[in-house]
Amino acid sequence: MNRARKNGFLRSESGGVLTEGLIVFPLMVLAVTVCVEFGYMMQQWNQAAKAMQLGVRKLIVSKPILAGGTLGSISTTVANGTGGQLINANANVKLSCGGSAGPACDATEITRLINGNITGGNWWPGLNRFFPGITASQIRVTYELSGLGYYGRPNGAVVTVRMDIQRTPFQGLFIAAMLDSAGITFPPFTVTATSEDLKNVP
Repeated sequence: MNRARKNGFLRSESGGVLTEGLIVFPLMVLAVTVCVEFGYMMQQWNQAAKAMQLGVRKLIVSKPILAGGTLGSISTTVANGTGGQLINANANVKLSCGGSAGPACDATEITRLINGNITGGNWWPGLNRFFPGITASQIRVTYELSGLGYYGRPNGAVVTVRMDIQRTPFQGLFIAAMLDSAGITFPPFTVTATSEDLKNVP
């Protein structure tokens, strides 16, 4: 009798759908969560890339954000040459600020770059508008002789401006936390452009 009951219980299909649902439901929730978080990470990726592009475009037409607001040794190198002589294309003179190493950028100028100018008639968006939460410590800016122009140039050196992002983790719950624990963060998103008019204007 007990054997008959046992065999009957094993052959019964009642509750089978519920059991399958309990197995599949967590997998479905996990799959949807991964898709949503992956999409959010891709949005952050795109925002960071656009912010770096905007930043370097602003830097090439603005006052240098180096401490003191000048190009220092780069300007000296150009000014000490003979007027009209082309600048050596192999000149390896560069100045950097910001990021995790090296001197800090000028506080006023880097804040203006990040937050933008939202007063008066000269409105323009800052990096925070495209990549919310970015800070001065995550940005590194490098000015380097481009090999363009000539010694004694009245408007100063023609430089290459390079901007990149330093060690910024993705934001999220699961995938982002796993990537960050493994040391995987945003790539530098290095953007380079040639200076146009390095002066202090709105």
